[in-house]
Amino acid sequence: MQKINLSAKDVKKGVKLPTGISSNLAYLCGILAGDGSIYSRKEKNDYIIKCVGNPKDEQELYTKIIALLFKEIFGFIPNIGYQDSKTTYGFVIYSKAIFTYLTDVIGMPQGKKYDTLCIPAIFKKEEQLLIPFLRGLFDTDGCISFKKKYKLTPYYPVITLSSKSSRLIREVADILKEKQFKVVEIYDYKLFDKRIEKGYTKISRLELNGKYNLLRWNEVIRFSSPKHLAKIKEYWKE
Repeated sequence: MQKINLSAKDVKKGVKLPTGISSNLAYLCGILAGDGSIYSRKEKNDYIIKCVGNPKDEQELYTKIIALLFKEIFGFIPNIGYQDSKTTYGFVIYSKAIFTYLTDVIGMPQGKKYDTLCIPAIFKKEEQLLIPFLRGLFDTDGCISFKKKYKLTPYYPVITLSSKSSRLIREVADILKEKQFKVVEIYDYKLFDKRIEKGYTKISRLELNGKYNLLRWNEVIRFSSPKHLAKIKEYWKE
């Protein structure tokens, strides 16, 4: 691994850098691929790692899972709380060392991640790294819901993943098909949004529909997100 120097602020915070690539690191990078952004403001010498989710149902994921992962992997717990005028929940870290490690060593994208977002090559080499990365990605950007379809109560499981990066969706879909999932793929459809100058953004999505896919998911990938696990637990009770 290339030599990365820790700043005085990093040392004071107790920052350490991993000496190897673990499954927990892969899972954390999956979370960053989903909820995170990694960018720099070099004119201010700022190197920023931001990761935020929905304050309504993801606080437990951040306080009970992500916080402990950061302590294990990078040696400290980031200040986790409300961000963006209390519209999101998570953390913002300023660290050139962690920024450099994630971008140069791991290969995580920086800047507008949807332009380059994909599964880092380092995680594709080993199954024990690829699966945790996917779990982290789906724990944040993924969704599980249960639809009524032709019945009065929700019974039909649907796992989805959406992204502005069609490349990421294709990569994930190909991997899931190799693992015998039945995948529905939708690419570059227009999601209308008045806040955007051109009035829409392009989104790609994959779906895993039905009980077979849910059983296969629980066998191969699994969720760790408390909100996803709670939905599945409620489903199996019915």
